[in-house]
Amino acid sequence: MLTLNTFIPKFNQIKPLNNIQNAPSYNKYPNLAPLRYDTVSFGQTDKEKGDPAYGINYATAKKINAEAAESGKYLKFQLNQILGDLIKPENSQATLARPIDSIAVRVKTPKSIKEKSATRKLVNEHEVKSKMTDIVGGRIVLGKTDNASVDKVLNRLAEAEASNKLRILEIENYRPDPEIDIHGNIVRNYDYGSAGALRKLKAECDKKETSIPKRDEDLPTGYMAIHLLTQLPNGFIGEIQIIGNGVLQLKRIEDMCYKVKSGKSLDKKYAPIEKMLKPLSNKDDIILRKEFNKYTRDSYIYQRDKCLGLISPDNDEFLPIPDYLPKELDFNNLAAKKKECDAKNS
Repeated sequence: MLTLNTFIPKFNQIKPLNNIQNAPSYNKYPNLAPLRYDTVSFGQTDKEKGDPAYGINYATAKKINAEAAESGKYLKFQLNQILGDLIKPENSQATLARPIDSIAVRVKTPKSIKEKSATRKLVNEHEVKSKMTDIVGGRIVLGKTDNASVDKVLNRLAEAEASNKLRILEIENYRPDPEIDIHGNIVRNYDYGSAGALRKLKAECDKKETSIPKRDEDLPTGYMAIHLLTQLPNGFIGEIQIIGNGVLQLKRIEDMCYKVKSGKSLDKKYAPIEKMLKPLSNKDDIILRKEFNKYTRDSYIYQRDKCLGLISPDNDEFLPIPDYLPKELDFNNLAAKKKECDAKNS
């Protein structure tokens, strides 16, 4: 049986804070980047191969993967211990008492670790562990996303930080900036958790050695989630995502759009989607990219409104695309094609 002490002896092999904060940017298109650091993807893409003169060999990548698997077990065990009683029963609706739909943890494969190390020009095990923050990741999917429900999750995580079940290194609160009227009054905000709950979580983290960074960021895409970087056993830095199920549905499609915009390839089974998204790969078409970002932003708000019951769930799965943009870029059409591709390859 896994216990807290199973992995504790290896917990502090690498001190990561300076490595994260000083890590150089490897993004070719910073104006398109949705996030500051590597982030966990639960989907598949064909990775950039990178410069073969850099990166680690497969044996090292396999060793890192095996150690990451242990760290992933630790993270899954801890998240279930901390939040397990907040997961809703199967085939039922999420409630304030049980607002979580699911908790998942995933670990990068040796192949993916090796290829990304070459892309990022990371040449040894220490660099890979300290600078690739998406090798191990957890995702807390919320079925109920009002502030009270999310605060319940954040308060549990604050208690876990206080009792040393987690060590959080950074908090990123991604959401559109609040709408403000001409008098400076907030008409609407899009935060998942309340400012008070986020302050409480940061205060617990700040009691450990140094003050951790907390950022409230409005991204061009309007992406909405709370991301936490956390110290894991064996020297890894992992990421925990807190995200609503409606926003996650859109993120699965929007991730594909971002990868095509960034010059990356999708998994071969999604070749028809890559063809639909081809107009976005032209980095010189600034107008299309700008207008698609606006559509994406409005779509995330639409998903948030559906989760809060402000829009009928009987409406379109995603916000329909404006008439002046190519119809193949409509998230509803992309989602339908994804289902078709998944069915063919199941």
